[in-house]
Amino acid sequence: MHDAGSRETSLTARLRSCKADVIERWTRRVLDDPTAPSARRSRGPALLNDVPELFDHLIDALAASRRAERHDDGKADLLLAYQRVEDHARRRVAQGHCVAAVMRELSHLRAAVIEVCVAQGISIGTREAQVLQAVVDASLWTSALEIDRATRAALEESEARLRLATQAGRVGVWDYNVVTGELRWDARCREVAGLDPESAVVYDLFLAAIHPADRARVQEAVQRSQEPGGGGDYDVEYRLVGLRDGVERWVCVQGRTIFDAEGRGVRMLGTVIDISERKRAEAARLEELAFRDRFLGALSHYLRTPLTSVTLAASVLSHQGNLTPRQAKHVERITASARRMARTIEDLLDLTRSRFGGSIPIALQPENLHGICKGAIDELKVMHPGVPIRLELQGSGAGLWDPERLAQMVTNLVQNAVDYADAGSAVRVAVSARGDDVLIEVHNEGPAIAPELMATLFDPFRHVPEAERAPSGRGLGLGLFIAHQIARAHGGEIAVESAAAQGTTFRARLPRREAGGKR
Repeated sequence: MHDAGSRETSLTARLRSCKADVIERWTRRVLDDPTAPSARRSRGPALLNDVPELFDHLIDALAASRRAERHDDGKADLLLAYQRVEDHARRRVAQGHCVAAVMRELSHLRAAVIEVCVAQGISIGTREAQVLQAVVDASLWTSALEIDRATRAALEESEARLRLATQAGRVGVWDYNVVTGELRWDARCREVAGLDPESAVVYDLFLAAIHPADRARVQEAVQRSQEPGGGGDYDVEYRLVGLRDGVERWVCVQGRTIFDAEGRGVRMLGTVIDISERKRAEAARLEELAFRDRFLGALSHYLRTPLTSVTLAASVLSHQGNLTPRQAKHVERITASARRMARTIEDLLDLTRSRFGGSIPIALQPENLHGICKGAIDELKVMHPGVPIRLELQGSGAGLWDPERLAQMVTNLVQNAVDYADAGSAVRVAVSARGDDVLIEVHNEGPAIAPELMATLFDPFRHVPEAERAPSGRGLGLGLFIAHQIARAHGGEIAVESAAAQGTTFRARLPRREAGGKR
């Protein structure tokens, strides 16, 4: 009959000899576990590299428990064995394993050991069964504690970062319980709402703080965010009137509704930012633009009356027929200057029309675009006798056009090309049909347009730096803006390509329309 020491040796030795069988059974149980996600099973056991070492710790604990029964000093060995199990669990958690997978796989390890004992006829007494249970429980318990500790640390770090970010950005955070009506504001929310830190906050108080003109719109946004089909987003800008200080502030409020299992909105979380400075800047900018546009419009109309008188007087003088050559030259200069001033005034009027009306008004009628372009080019050739301006016409130019506006667009594009062309080089204007569209291309050889100017090329009052401006530059910087507006009014657009080697090409695309509105 074997003594206790022999039984211990026999038990642990037999279990150690069955290690491969235990690992194989454990692996099969993990892979066949119907409760594990299919993706998890396809990747194999999470603890495949950890279980062999844990199995050794389990055998050590069984041996230590038998020694502890006979000798007091064996208790230290048992505590050391449990310590190894717990240290092993901590290392495993540090590797970032999924807690659910770890719990399932440790349970399977315990079952695999029992299966092997039954299959091999290894007798396990009550003491050994308790140790087996305790070792696996210790691993499970330590894993759970470590995961909880790591989760709490991560949450605390996340909350600290959030507090720092909200404080640095002066962002308020709010939390609304839709079911109970409880509303929580942090210190920044209270500050923006003009409320002291001690006052209780309820939903009705929040509504009272909203400017009366914005209240219905905000309530509608809240209700819309709580509709399951709406996605739960809440994003609205409105005015608050300070509950204690009476100060009006603009705020941007964003949030999201949380829905329960039945699709009912139960909670809203979000942020608030004071955007009063931005709103004041926007209002000041709009007021400045409106004033400038009104001023330009009034000035343009005011200048047209005396300019008409100058033009009429110059025309009468030029047709009298008894002027000396010197006098005739002066009259010609007066007429040219009056014509240039008339163009400038029309440009200013077009600017104000586009500002207030959204686009330059056009009057479409059946016309031939070829004839419109030829007429505009002929006038420019007279104005610039030293610049070769070549016109190429291809396909049909028939369509519904506003002849005066398109002549103005072509004149502005060609004038711009003349102003910035290399001395002695030609300006080429090509009109061609492209499917349902007509293209007008204006090309010149000259310095490339700087890339940083491309984004604002068609903005009003755009000025090229003096080092790049041609001596004959027109100065106001409205030509390209108005040309672009005319193209848009016709349903088209203007694009530009510019490079030092190829020169610069402005390409206006205009949709061809037929009588009855067909393209």
